Amino acid sequence: MKKFKTFFYGIYILYFAFSAFIAFNYEKIVLHWDWDWISTWTGLIRLVLQMGGVGTILFITEIIVENIHLVSKRSKIKALENEVTDLKAKLYDKSNAQPSSPSIEETPKAEEKKEEQQKPSEE
Repeated sequence: MKKFKTFFYGIYILYFAFSAFIAFNYEKIVLHWDWDWISTWTGLIRLVLQMGGVGTILFITEIIVENIHLVSKRSKIKALENEVTDLKAKLYDKSNAQPSSPSIEETPKAEEKKEEQQKPSEE
């Protein structure tokens, strides 16, 4: 898609450069140059109308290509957001499933139990 867009933008720039060339040099094209396909002012008007049609087609094609690209990027973003949400949920579930470490208040009780278990073995 990226290569196609680059190629398409190149065509688009060439089209506008050619249109600008004709716009700035229309008198020379009709009066001074001896082009067979543009011999009169009406020929130039036909050329301008044809170029307008080509420009409209290029513009519509650009809009379609950009929207296709945006839709594909948005779907990838949504998929990645869903994946992040799933990973966060799994991480949360894992953190709740692990036994909690003893807090400071529980530590003395645990030490007393260990001492009671060690006393009978010492006797």
